[in-house]
Amino acid sequence: MNPAVTTGTLTRLTLAAPRRRIDLVLPSEAPLGELLPEIVRLLGYRPVDGPQVYRMSLLDGRVVEPHQSLRAAGVSDGALVRVDRISEAPMPPVVHDVTDEVADDLESRSGRWGDPARRWTTTAIITGAASYTTALALLAVPAPIPVIVGALVLVAGTVLGLTGGRAAGTAVVLAGAAVVATALPSWLDAWPSRWFGWLLLLGVTVLAIGAANNRLRAGATGAGTLIGLLGLWGALRAFDVPEVRSAALLAVACTVLLGLLPRLALIASGLTRLDDQHFGGTAAARGSVTAALDSAHRGLALAVVFVAGGIAVSGWILGHSGDGWAVALACAMAVATWLRARTYPLTAEVAALNAAPLVVAAGLLGEWTRTGPDLLWLVLLLAGLIIGTGFLALSYRPSPHLRARARQLADHLEGITVVATVPIAVGVFEVYETLLAKF
Repeated sequence: MNPAVTTGTLTRLTLAAPRRRIDLVLPSEAPLGELLPEIVRLLGYRPVDGPQVYRMSLLDGRVVEPHQSLRAAGVSDGALVRVDRISEAPMPPVVHDVTDEVADDLESRSGRWGDPARRWTTTAIITGAASYTTALALLAVPAPIPVIVGALVLVAGTVLGLTGGRAAGTAVVLAGAAVVATALPSWLDAWPSRWFGWLLLLGVTVLAIGAANNRLRAGATGAGTLIGLLGLWGALRAFDVPEVRSAALLAVACTVLLGLLPRLALIASGLTRLDDQHFGGTAAARGSVTAALDSAHRGLALAVVFVAGGIAVSGWILGHSGDGWAVALACAMAVATWLRARTYPLTAEVAALNAAPLVVAAGLLGEWTRTGPDLLWLVLLLAGLIIGTGFLALSYRPSPHLRARARQLADHLEGITVVATVPIAVGVFEVYETLLAKF
């Protein structure tokens, strides 16, 4: 006989619950259903009328039934036994009815067809049909007419969403945006103007969708960031500022903006106002705080994605300029952006802030390969270093104290690179060469 199996009249067990663990000596022959009410009380659960609300299981997944004794269930002396509510208990290792398991799995599986999928599929069909219809209409009507019609449809969708029809309003907004986006190339000849028009339309669409879905503050945060960056770029180009210098100013603005966005998102969402009310003695409703937090995160995610896009575009232009100051600014901005990604919480934000430096790096490596074929070995070495860094991030998880030291080092390096972008940007404007020539 196995000596670990219960042979006496008492059995020593370790009973574990989500928040408490205790050691008990229980009768080996008594049905567990009689002992369970006292066990769950000792483990910190609320008292219940019967044992059927809880489940006891062993580490190997075997379930100990209430009518069984510890000896009949084969529970060893010193065993660890889990006690969970049935709704929270781990699934048993053996499936007794495959058909029921298939039905339960289908109920809990994500990606099932339902109302959200139906709404977004219908919206996508409406948007695609609006774009195709516009392309056919452009064969017979001037381009400004579809642009005006699309703008009116977009406004109508916003009004529809504000009056309560959020799903229909969103579909109408996207349909109007699709009409305008399809007609813009026939109206604007130059590609820079087309891109500017599309991005401006994207900002307006984000604002309209936010308003139509009762998320105006989040939409305003994201759309305001995009339209502000477009306004900066458009003003610089309108005053005939060279493209490289415009990209340098945009890069500095985006780098500084990354540090300000969390605070701006909190202000735009109204969370700081609620905090001020709390310190003033007025209690804030939980629903208001939750809505403000949701608005802050949504708006911040949109704004970060748009700023990351601005960093990628400006870095690409700087990297292809052939100017040493511009290349240095692209490198500093890429490093600062990559280091700043660790301070943002959401996946979309971190992914965007990691993708932007990679775009800048790709532009730099491509330009060096084109202008200096003899530097191909260096380009391949740097590309391999980037790939190796990715594999290292996947396979190595440093200890907590090493991560703390790395965060401190990253904070110092980030501060240095952000400060360095300003004098490097001044060099892009050839200020240092001018001063040296005069003195």
